[in-house]
Amino acid sequence: MNGIYDELRSALHSVWHRRWLALAVTWGVCLVGWLIVALVPNSYESRARLFVQLDDALSEVTGVGVGDRKRDIDRVQQTLTSAVNLEKVIRATVIGEEITSPKQMELAILDLAKDVKVQNVKENLFEIIAESGDGSRSDAENAKIASDIVQKLIDIFREENLAGNRGEMTQSLEFMNQQLTD
Repeated sequence: MNGIYDELRSALHSVWHRRWLALAVTWGVCLVGWLIVALVPNSYESRARLFVQLDDALSEVTGVGVGDRKRDIDRVQQTLTSAVNLEKVIRATVIGEEITSPKQMELAILDLAKDVKVQNVKENLFEIIAESGDGSRSDAENAKIASDIVQKLIDIFREENLAGNRGEMTQSLEFMNQQLTD
């Protein structure tokens, strides 16, 4: 026990004699750490919840358009994160201003696909999450880009959903007209 006590005491004594060196090394490590932290770009995240009416009363009664819920959920998620829709998002936001070639567009779509997530929170509730953390842009620009990505995804889904509902309504009306004539 005395051996450990003596070693500890001699280590503390040697550190005490070189305390200014230890303080200088500590400050150097802190400054380097602060510099590294300052160089890490901020990442901004934007979230939105989207309620999707998957059940249609007319479809359930007539049997037209009734499908598997899991398939409908997958369809919503794939629709929002499809390459075509991500390209529309890129062209509609600031991200698309620098893109001049198809190869750059493909790379931008792949990058955006990594930054956009669509999760099924509950039965008909989806959460869209977009991140933006480009080091070449300011914090305000990154925050605005994240917000714009989510808003554009919502707009695209709304447009496609309205077009799809019109098609389903036409199909349902045709079925009902056929039933009435029979």
